[in-house]
Amino acid sequence: MKTWIHFASAAAALSAACFLGGPAAATIELGGKQVKVVDLHLHPGHFGQIPEGGKQFTIGSTPDFTRLYSSAIFERLLDPYVPHVGIKAQTDAAGVDHAVLYAVYTHKTTGYFTNEQLLSALLDERNTSATPGVPWAFGFASINFFDGFLDPGKEQARLDALSSYLEKYPGRIIGIKLAHAHQAVAFDDAAYLGVYDIAAKHTVPVLLHTGFSPFPGSQTEPEFYDPIFLEQTLTNYDGTGAMGLVNFVMSHVGQGDARAVDHILDLAAAHPNVYLEISALNRPFLIDKDGNPVESSEPQYPYVLQQIKAKGLIDRAIFGTDGPQFSGFVEKYLGIIVQGMKDAGYTDAEMEAVLSGNFFKVFPVQP
Repeated sequence: MKTWIHFASAAAALSAACFLGGPAAATIELGGKQVKVVDLHLHPGHFGQIPEGGKQFTIGSTPDFTRLYSSAIFERLLDPYVPHVGIKAQTDAAGVDHAVLYAVYTHKTTGYFTNEQLLSALLDERNTSATPGVPWAFGFASINFFDGFLDPGKEQARLDALSSYLEKYPGRIIGIKLAHAHQAVAFDDAAYLGVYDIAAKHTVPVLLHTGFSPFPGSQTEPEFYDPIFLEQTLTNYDGTGAMGLVNFVMSHVGQGDARAVDHILDLAAAHPNVYLEISALNRPFLIDKDGNPVESSEPQYPYVLQQIKAKGLIDRAIFGTDGPQFSGFVEKYLGIIVQGMKDAGYTDAEMEAVLSGNFFKVFPVQP
């Protein structure tokens, strides 16, 4: 779960929400038409399930006066349903109609949120939306690659467990989430490819973390965050052969490394089963196209959005935030990306496709 929260903003927003009742729900209009928005990337969690290094990294980046209250503030922000500042309250305030919540087994870097915990949130009676019969939140299951995954018997048992969630809860658990940089697995490590067979069996997409992570313990070599090393797998699961079809969603579009960003854009242009999830792009590049470290304050999203349009990939781009991060983050990031698409010359129809239309084409859920 991403937890580099700006505590000054979080504390102020938490106080305001508790005493003033929280912000009113927003709506998103394009060309005078109210449009649906889906946030494909949200992390529920519990502060106590973040490892000590992750906790210290997060708390160390916050103002001193907030640190006494950090665990309580985090716990509220990461809760799907806590009033005013929980994830559902954040999406409601932003004008986001539906969310995708993730299970994660990244307990050596950013923490864990199990498939069981995810399912509990998805089956909660508060998981409702304005559309009758359609939940507010859907979910992506995951798998624990640590703790002896490759030991005899464990790999198949965990793959079977993952498969069971997809089989038993269609319409709620709609995909698989992997984070190679956090799970210490290289993209081309064949020992872990069984997950894609499960995805093909259940015809659900796989979302992959790509790009850098600032958390201690994350892998920083390109083979862990640049899916150019996954290209043969993309071909193997393109639906033309015996392995079947898997749609791969490249989360963050390789953020941080300009080489990885361009590789992912090229992969999407070459492979119709590659999609682009545009969260976490308000940060600068750290490595340029020649592989050299760079110092910049310019965010990445203008370049990524422009390239998506220039390469004819708008029908492959899906909105997400990587929230909740801090109170108001979902609304802020949505505004940044909408304005960025306008600046890049996207039409209203193209923006609507990115905000929700492409999601409903790719994922097996009712709009």
